[in-house]
This record gives sequence, structure tokens and C-alpha cells, in this order.
Amino acid sequence: MTAPAPPDDATVAYFDHNSTDYARHRFDWYETIRREAGPVFWSPHHGGYWVIIGWQELRDAARDWQTFSSKSCEHNIDGLQYNGLFIPPRPGNGRLLQEDPPEWREARVALAPLFTVSEVAVWRDRVQRLVDACVDRRIETGSIDLASDIANVVPAVFSLEFVGVSSEHYELVARNHHLSSHLAADDPRWDGLREDLQTERRLIREAIARQKEEPGGGVIRALLDSAATGTAFSDDEIATLVLLTIGGGIDTTAALLASSLMLIADNPALRQALLDDPSKVPDAAEEFLRHAAPTQGLCRTVTRDVEIGGQRLRRGDRVMLCFAAACRDPEAFDRPDQIVLDRVSNQHLAFGWGIHRCIGAQFAKLEFDVTLTTFLRRLPDYQMVKDQVVPFDNVGVVAGWTKALATFTPGSKVGADPQIPGWQ
Repeated sequence: MTAPAPPDDATVAYFDHNSTDYARHRFDWYETIRREAGPVFWSPHHGGYWVIIGWQELRDAARDWQTFSSKSCEHNIDGLQYNGLFIPPRPGNGRLLQEDPPEWREARVALAPLFTVSEVAVWRDRVQRLVDACVDRRIETGSIDLASDIANVVPAVFSLEFVGVSSEHYELVARNHHLSSHLAADDPRWDGLREDLQTERRLIREAIARQKEEPGGGVIRALLDSAATGTAFSDDEIATLVLLTIGGGIDTTAALLASSLMLIADNPALRQALLDDPSKVPDAAEEFLRHAAPTQGLCRTVTRDVEIGGQRLRRGDRVMLCFAAACRDPEAFDRPDQIVLDRVSNQHLAFGWGIHRCIGAQFAKLEFDVTLTTFLRRLPDYQMVKDQVVPFDNVGVVAGWTKALATFTPGSKVGADPQIPGWQ
């Protein structure tokens, strides 16, 4: 659907979140556009859409799901086309990712008990073993790729085990979700990726079938058991929710881990502060999330005429909630472009806001905490190899890394067994 032209009085700015220039210079873009266009503006790209970069304006929109809908439907509802979370539309994104209540609520209620603080604590030792095993594989060599050796491994293995699927194929699964989170909609690699996503879906369905015969745990078990409490999910719906849970646990967490480790490497004072006082790592998690928010933005469909940030949005308009830009809004954060570990009231929006806030936020923070403390303890002098750091070529959804090589003084293994089938 081609969006209508903006109102005559709309503020228009050049903004294309799928461009290579945006991928390389987005923080400069945010600063310039905020100064010239304000917190809400219209972009003429991809059929035309609004962009919200103001912290308060974004919170207001994210909280009002009735007006700013995540829904994606093939057919019009009451004359309105709902186009989901992505501009332009992206292949391979399941319907259940793009829902509002009541459909959204059924899945959320079924999964919520798995994401409590007490459940997160149960996984700490497992995540520690995974991180130590990843470091063990490289510690005697003096070099490690923060992307492929750490960030692509830990979140993928954890996410598969968490949902109740074997981690044997974690490399395939990690590649699937990293590619699907950043490939442009017209990238020819989608052809092969669709096949690999079908393979992943088959593995999930096989795990569902096994749990019907021999009950296990994780997300699959919770969704199978939900029928007893009044919400029955079909096998296809369970597979979709499991696939979305895996994806949500991989791409953003991987981007956070690699970006944070690079920020520390580039900031000697910050590194020393964390080495001197590891208790600051939880505060560092919040500040790194704000400073380098992995998810750049997700989109909504406007369901009624509304004014926000001095702009008049109309029913049927498309709008991007740019979380990463809002996290650097100087109206909300003092010294927004700096890392401030003792920042007071760090209400960043890296995990979203409102009913669609990331349900797995506490698990991402757990992986961050374990990974950073392990690196500071075991690889305290690691340094980035600048010409071997390669970001995604498109960060329309997630700003991750293809390669991030670091070197360090070689050390000794601790003998951690990752207990992953086929691990070498």
C-alpha cells in the first residue's frame, strides 16, 4: 500500500533507515534531524511514513496501542490496512509477532511465568558455563571474534535450550536470525534464508512432537500445558511462538554483547572503572543499552487521526518508533552521547515501551552481566583490531556486527564443558 502524501504543514526530513548511510552514520543523523525537524517528522521513502525520535513522544505512542497498532493483516479491517512492524514489509515474520490484544495477550500470559526474576536466576550457571567455554576455545590463541565466537554463540545456544529445542544446530539458527534481522527486503539472500528458516521450523516441530510423548520443559512445555488453563495453541501456533522467542533472544542480545565489549575496549577509563568495581556492571548494562540500543525501530499503523509532537498523523498512516534515537534525546538524558555509569533514572527505551516491551529483557541483562564480567576477569587487556570490525550493511531493524576481531594476552583454559552436541 502506498501511503498518502503528508499534510501540507508536515515537517519533512530525509530519513531512510534501510540505507547504508544510515547504517554507518545513524547517530549523526539523529542529532541533525532532531535539531532541524524536531521529535516527529515525515520521511518520503518507502511510500512515506512518519518517524518518532523524541523520547516522550515515543513513550506516548508505544503506550497507546489502540492508536498505534502493531497488527499485520492480509485484508483490510473496517477499511484500514494494517501493515505490521516493518517498513518496507520483510519476508519471514510471523503473524503472532505482529499482534495487539486480545491475540497478543493469550501468548503473553502463557509465557510470562518463564520470564520472572526467579526463573532468570536459575539460568545463571548455565550461561556462565557457555561463556567460559567460548572463551576457552580462543584464550590460548590471543584473538577472538566478539561476533562469531561469543555474540553469535551464547544467545543462540541459550535461546534454543530455553524453548526446549536441541542446541545442536545453533550455528544455523544464529545465522537465520542475524540475517533476518538486518537483510534488506529485496536482498537475494532471502531465497536461501527462507529454506533455512523452514529447516529451523521443522526442528521446532520435531521438538514439539517429542515433548508430547516425553514431556520436557521450556517454552514448548508451557504452551502445550496452557490448554489446561483455557488457552489451547495449535502445533503451528506453538512453532511460530517458539520461533519468535528464539529470534527475540538472539539478534538483539548478540548486538548488545558485541557493541558493549567494543565500547569498553574503546574507553580505557570505563574499562578501568569496571575492573576496579565489577558491581557497576548492572548499571553499565542499562547505560550500554541506552547508548547503543540494538533495535533501531519498529513500526505501527495509525488507527485514528492524532496529533503528536506538533504533527498531525492521519488514520492509515505508517509510523516508525525509532527507539535508538529516543534513547539519545537530550530532552530526556543529560550528555546523551556519553557513557555515564551513574546516570540517575535511566529510563531508556532499548527494550521498547508499553504492552509490547520485550518480555525477555531480564535474560538479555543476565547474558550481558556474565559475558562482561567474564571478559574483564579472563581477557582484561583485549583490544579491537580496527580494520577487522564490520557492522551489518543494513540496520533497518537491528544494529549488529558481522565481524569484530579482538586481540589479547593469551591465557589458560578453565575447562568449561558447554554440553552442546557436536561442540569442538
